[in-house]
Amino acid sequence: MDSFALSERWNGWTNLDVMVQAARAAAAAGPLDPLVCDVTLEWDMDEDTTLHSLEELQALLRSGAEPMTLEIMVAHVVEEEASLVIDFNGRWLQIRGAGTDWSRARQAYDAAQVEFALEYGITTFRLPTPPVDTVTEVRRRHGVKNQDPGRAEKDVFRPEPEPGPGPHA
Repeated sequence: MDSFALSERWNGWTNLDVMVQAARAAAAAGPLDPLVCDVTLEWDMDEDTTLHSLEELQALLRSGAEPMTLEIMVAHVVEEEASLVIDFNGRWLQIRGAGTDWSRARQAYDAAQVEFALEYGITTFRLPTPPVDTVTEVRRRHGVKNQDPGRAEKDVFRPEPEPGPGPHA
């Protein structure tokens, strides 16, 4: 089975609590069960803290902690099957989803993406309907299929003559 890998970056990120919500949504939607969770925080003095649950991270953020960087990795116990990494570097946030189990990996990625989109106020991933192809529409209305719209006469399809016996046959 093909593996899934997708990455997206959000610039100007500031709300770290949404990262926790997105990780929880990804774990539930995957589902990534049994869950493996690794959280790495980097502080001002080149100190790193490693946590192993989203609850620990949530408590730390609620206490007012402001890490320089934050990386959350949630995955199925077999990490190659489905995993999601949410990485904040102080300026932007990046989501990376991967896995050999396409449906679980993609569901986890999409669930996290929705949480981030809601933070920015993006409420739909449905693209607007493209405008009507006017040339095709005009041709359909006038019942003309093989005519160049810039010419008054119809284009006539003339098949190439079939090669037959030449003068030396």
